[in-house]
Amino acid sequence: MFGPTRNSTFLRPVTAKRANFNGRAFKREMTSVECAPEAMADVFSKKKRSQVMAAIRSKGNKDTELKLASIFRAYGIKGWRRHQPLPGKPDFVFLKQRLAVFVDGCFWHGCPKHGREPGSNQNYWLAKLQSNKHRDKKVNRILRNSGWHVLRLWEHELTRTANAANRIKSSLQKRQRVIELSKR
Repeated sequence: MFGPTRNSTFLRPVTAKRANFNGRAFKREMTSVECAPEAMADVFSKKKRSQVMAAIRSKGNKDTELKLASIFRAYGIKGWRRHQPLPGKPDFVFLKQRLAVFVDGCFWHGCPKHGREPGSNQNYWLAKLQSNKHRDKKVNRILRNSGWHVLRLWEHELTRTANAANRIKSSLQKRQRVIELSKR
């Protein structure tokens, strides 16, 4: 109720007591009060906002990377490494099998099942999301040309842990067979 909405506005209560943030009375009041949109002003300049966002690194996302690491541990999948210096910065790498695993966020990488169009600044965001898709294809091509197999999982696939684990195990087994055949 208090996060950004589809059109990047915040909801605020239409009441005189909205500054009272303590206690249950406020919470009861908030659930029963109509809310009106109020534009959200950014506290940073465009240049400063860009610097702040650029400083955010994509490591340790609890919904994707850490969830998949917990799946690996729960299903006894071994041999994985994180933060390896490969093109595209795969989330997980199995060096022995030369398997690069990416966990793609449904919004950021355009999931056909859960991807959605942004609500505001569509020209910018649609171009950004399209460039993410192109970059993913380019990274796949570069890694495959270097002898790596690429496995991409959607963020929503991690909710079915057994399916995700089976998909990874299957890829690892296939890669292991390829490696054994190439040694002969």
